[in-house]
Amino acid sequence: MSQLFKTQISINILFKFLEKINCQKMENYYIVDITAYKRSIYIDALKTFLYELKEFYYASKYKYIDPENINQNKFNTIIRQICNFTNTQYTKKIGHGQTKYSVVYYIYFSPIVTTVDNYNIDK
Repeated sequence: MSQLFKTQISINILFKFLEKINCQKMENYYIVDITAYKRSIYIDALKTFLYELKEFYYASKYKYIDPENINQNKFNTIIRQICNFTNTQYTKKIGHGQTKYSVVYYIYFSPIVTTVDNYNIDK
């Protein structure tokens, strides 16, 4: 199993959270950056998300999801932990500007196929 998660967690929990905070969504990935983190605090969705995660984390690992002690680095850690546990592909890009750096995550998902192109059932 895992040293962080006591029960199986679905990646859909993360995807629902990213949708709720109106995270930038491209064709097959979400962009998680400082804006997404700040928006999650502004609309008061981050605390709810962290409380929801409590049922999956071991009590000894609650330090990662403590809503009173959250910052962007811890937020990024939670995103990585969920992606790693669920084998969800992500990439990380580090940008620099004005003596600060920012981390941007690209979290990939499988797009839902709504049409079937060039499919002939009479073959």
